[in-house]
Amino acid sequence: MTNDTTMTDDTTPQATDKRRLPPRGKWLILAILVVLCLIWLGFAIAHRVTHVSAQDARVMADQITVSSRLDGRITDFTLTEGDTLKQGDAVASLYSKPDERKMASLEANVAAQQAQLDYEKARLAMAQKQLEGGMNLTHQDLEASQAAEEAAQARLTEAEREFKRADTLYKKKSVSEQRRDQDYYAYQAAKAEHAQAQQEVEVSQALADNAQVGFINGSQMPLPNPDVLKKQVGIAEQNLAAARAKRDEERLRLDDLHITSPSDGVINKTLADQGEYISAGQPILMMHDPDKLWVKANVKETDIGELRQGQPVAITVDAFPDATFKGHVSVIGRAATSQFALLPDPNPSGNFTKITQRLPVRIQFDDGPTELIGPGMMVEVDIDVSDAEPRDHG
Repeated sequence: MTNDTTMTDDTTPQATDKRRLPPRGKWLILAILVVLCLIWLGFAIAHRVTHVSAQDARVMADQITVSSRLDGRITDFTLTEGDTLKQGDAVASLYSKPDERKMASLEANVAAQQAQLDYEKARLAMAQKQLEGGMNLTHQDLEASQAAEEAAQARLTEAEREFKRADTLYKKKSVSEQRRDQDYYAYQAAKAEHAQAQQEVEVSQALADNAQVGFINGSQMPLPNPDVLKKQVGIAEQNLAAARAKRDEERLRLDDLHITSPSDGVINKTLADQGEYISAGQPILMMHDPDKLWVKANVKETDIGELRQGQPVAITVDAFPDATFKGHVSVIGRAATSQFALLPDPNPSGNFTKITQRLPVRIQFDDGPTELIGPGMMVEVDIDVSDAEPRDHG
């Protein structure tokens, strides 16, 4: 019993101290921790040397303001913020009944002018046929008269020769006076016949000339001369062109009363309500294209000299810290953001405190879930400046 009371219990503090690590083990763990800290510090220094970081950055986009080109009351507008639009989608409609009635009147006027042009063209075609037929008739008469005149000329020549021969023989007492007189009267008849044939040729020539101006066989053609009708056709064509121009102008106005989306995008804010009367140029909504986002980062002027276009960038969005976005430097600004402040400090007192300025840098997205982000979101960028030959992003 006495031995049992003197036995040592392994759970006593003395036994626990004996099982603790020796001093050499403690120093080993401490050395490992120091090495890890040095490695982490080395990576941090290397990252600081090879990267430029900026927390003053945000997502940007082209803000498109959609407005009307005309005054009017909105009769159809149901879009809200966050709605998606495709190029050409309907945005809003303005009151258009008076313009629709005017459009119907202008369409009727165009139809009337077209009918008038068709009528004038039909008259021209008919007049050309009439003139062509009349010209053929007069030319045929002229040719017949000319042929008759040639035949009369031949008979006149023959009669004249016969008379001269009979007269010569009469003087020689070879023929009787009666025979000579017969040849003489035949010759005179041939002369009269030839003179008549010449007159008929002249009349036929005059008729042919008159046919050129619309007179056939001494009477006026049922339709005016085709040259006159051609002028009337030209006038009708001009009237039709003027009517179509007015119609097309009104059609453009009707199209402008139906406002459509200028591009693909997402609505950021609506600026009008259905039933509201708006003026020309008054904004109806603002939108942006989610496929055309970029990051605007304000980088310290002391770091700007290390940046080059095309350098890779790691982008972290505050709203989605677990998402990864990759991009590249596309534009490096050359003017400090303070230069464009609304209230610049002219420093009239003469006191001066040097402050590191920041210059804007535009960073283009390469990949990542960009559908999750929108303009205005805050981001942090980490630009890899160790890339001696930046990538070409075309």
